[in-house]
Amino acid sequence: MTTALKPNLVQIGDSTKPAVVFGHGWGRTYNDFIPVAEALAPVASSYLIDFPGFGDSPRPDEAWGTEDYAEHIVSYLREAHGLTEFTWVGHSFGGRVGMRIAAAHPGLIRHLVLVASAGVPRTRTLSQQLRGKRRSWAFKLRKSMAKSPEALEALERQYGSADYIHSREIGMRDIFVRTVNEDQTDTLGQITCPTSVIYGGLDFETPIEVGEKIVAGIPDATLTICPHYDHISILDRGRHQIALSIKEKLAAS
Repeated sequence: MTTALKPNLVQIGDSTKPAVVFGHGWGRTYNDFIPVAEALAPVASSYLIDFPGFGDSPRPDEAWGTEDYAEHIVSYLREAHGLTEFTWVGHSFGGRVGMRIAAAHPGLIRHLVLVASAGVPRTRTLSQQLRGKRRSWAFKLRKSMAKSPEALEALERQYGSADYIHSREIGMRDIFVRTVNEDQTDTLGQITCPTSVIYGGLDFETPIEVGEKIVAGIPDATLTICPHYDHISILDRGRHQIALSIKEKLAAS
């Protein structure tokens, strides 16, 4: 573990209880999971992390992929906190990292909880693919003709996603481009721990289809759909479902 990249971490709950580690989504911070960690306080020792480059954690010097994030976090949890087994709860980007850890380190994660996780591509029709290619081509052409930083930023606002735009603002564009294009489909079968997959029915960033693909690829996985929640409200209004999923597995262990 690189000392200079020590992640910001907050611990909530009884330190003698089983460990639960929380990984937030892209552009978010550990604050998203405070309500869940507080609900678990009597039965778990929760570790809430700011991934390197987010919140109060310094960014990596290089363009990391999710495997780099996974190995760094594993080393940190082992060296700084002595964790040799834990539950991992990941939202969106944090789900990507959690799946990497579970696949590469069998036995380290006792229960994987994926909340609106990214990590596998959506299915797109031929017409959608063609529209996407045309849009990408137009974006690249107009970028090459931009005469000023202001013009370039205006094009990004026109063509880019909210996360793509935000990635420039926080100095993480290189890492965003690398991680958002990763496809973990081929490694899902290497995840052997029990996995709870929780998605919102109104989530258009990581729709239910993505959760269904993840569940189909992981041998011991179940899917729960919260019909009235979107990509972010599932963390707030859906916190009880997340906490319940964790408590049930802790009680059974």
